[in-house]
Amino acid sequence: MTPPLYCKRYGAGAPLLILHGLFGCWDNWHPVAKALSQRFSVVVPDLRNHGRSFHSPRFDYEAMAEDVERLMDALAIGAALLMGHSMGGKVALRVAARRPDRVQRLVVVDITHTASRSTYGQAIAALAQLDLRSLEGLRDADARLRPAVADPVVRLFLLKSLERLPNGAYRWKVNLDAIRGNLPLLFGPVELGRFPNPCLFIRGARSAHVEDQDWLEIKTALPQARLITIPGAGHWPHIENKAAFLTAVGDFLDMA
Repeated sequence: MTPPLYCKRYGAGAPLLILHGLFGCWDNWHPVAKALSQRFSVVVPDLRNHGRSFHSPRFDYEAMAEDVERLMDALAIGAALLMGHSMGGKVALRVAARRPDRVQRLVVVDITHTASRSTYGQAIAALAQLDLRSLEGLRDADARLRPAVADPVVRLFLLKSLERLPNGAYRWKVNLDAIRGNLPLLFGPVELGRFPNPCLFIRGARSAHVEDQDWLEIKTALPQARLITIPGAGHWPHIENKAAFLTAVGDFLDMA
């Protein structure tokens, strides 16, 4: 039996779980969780192979959905509002499909159930090749990654998973071996299940992760689903246009 996921908790009220994406962790969602904690009891876990949660060679959406259900059991949460971004959005879709009785409302951020293009293959290989023993600091790591990962924002995001230990050494908080070994699963499709409760899909206007042609299949399985596009945002609308994102999410969740 795997242990419960590590999580951070905020506020009081109706329970709201927020699931991060690949290479993320709870603190990516701290500003949003803190804002939403004025109205909800927010729980932000580190998913398996991320942050402070356990590492496992198994890394698929059924396992991650089971982890979330087990965390809800450990926290005595019978049913909750559920929000997930990217990989976390696919986990949320599986939880809703497996246990619709435990998901009161669902928010899926910039992802659908369909397969998506792997955007991290070259970056993950570069991370695995970093010699952590010779690192002199984050600037050194950033410089070494630059040839393989040109976007400085992406480099900064990936390097948030690099942790400096008390003895000055560095380690990865993510399980790189499990991520590399399961990329086809992580970027593959997930099966939709019938979910009768309200559901909100949020996409960034500059993102291509939520395509119009996917909507018919989504509406068949999730008849109460609706879609909002956040202007001026790409794959991270909760960061790139936080005000509009919080308005959209707050308005939807407050209907619960």
